[in-house]
Amino acid sequence: MEEFEPVLVKNVRHSDLERLCKSVKTYAGCYVLKAPSGGPATSGLDAHCWFPSRDDSILFQLQWAAPDDY
Repeated sequence: MEEFEPVLVKNVRHSDLERLCKSVKTYAGCYVLKAPSGGPATSGLDAHCWFPSRDDSILFQLQWAAPDDY
């Protein structure tokens, strides 16, 4: 099995954590929540997500990409 870099979703708001969990499960992935990369004043958490295939990883990234990432 190939190893892929984790997909990083930065500063996930607490109100979006349930949606994040469902999205990761849709693509049979797993995730770890960590302190926000923006520092202590930043609301939300960073989610490091891993998926079983590159395609799943890409589909998840498209779903969670910030509008300014395009």
